[in-house]
Amino acid sequence: MKPHTRRDALLLLGAMGTAAALAAYAKPAPHGPGEGPKIDLDRLFPQQFGAWRLDEATRAFVRPAVRAGERYRIYEQVLERTFVDERGQRVMLSVAFGSEQSASLQLHRPEVCYRAGGYEVHDVRATTLTLAGQSVPATRVLAEMPGRPEPVTYWTLLGGEIVSDPGSFRWKRLSFAARRQLLDGMLVRVSSIDADPAAAFALQARFADDLMRALAPADRSRVIGANRTL
Repeated sequence: MKPHTRRDALLLLGAMGTAAALAAYAKPAPHGPGEGPKIDLDRLFPQQFGAWRLDEATRAFVRPAVRAGERYRIYEQVLERTFVDERGQRVMLSVAFGSEQSASLQLHRPEVCYRAGGYEVHDVRATTLTLAGQSVPATRVLAEMPGRPEPVTYWTLLGGEIVSDPGSFRWKRLSFAARRQLLDGMLVRVSSIDADPAAAFALQARFADDLMRALAPADRSRVIGANRTL
């Protein structure tokens, strides 16, 4: 085993052991920072904004986010929509929300889920999006299946704040669990079917910016965290 691989394995085992110890310590109390009114993803995300509207071809498959969340079990709500603009360009939006990001319930990142779904995943890169004038740390992923290249952009929030990497997400959750507090979590994913990753990421960035500009300030803060004006 290579030195860095052994180190990563030991860190992972240590984190797992800490999580298990915290889970046995006590049942967590009410949420910490980020607690607020119950989120309703169906209300929070509009079905039409700017040049974008819900794709009629997929409208029949739209289900309330709460019912979709029940299907996934680990989330309370999962919103899945496909939007199309005036040029016929399509973008898929998926938002998952869980009110208790405990040791047994944590956001599953696309690079993990896509692999589990049979995709080849590569070029996982950190990036920064400018959404409604805010700087938002995000991640870009290339997921591919024969005949289906799918560039993906996503970001995650824990306790109402953007968390840019898995390590920070894990340690923030554990630090609050040590105080018997659970944090809610949200994962926002934007993707499109496109063999040109650069064009896909540019389209996704425009879509996300249009979407955030369409939200009221209070709603926007639930989706991209506190204002990080550039």
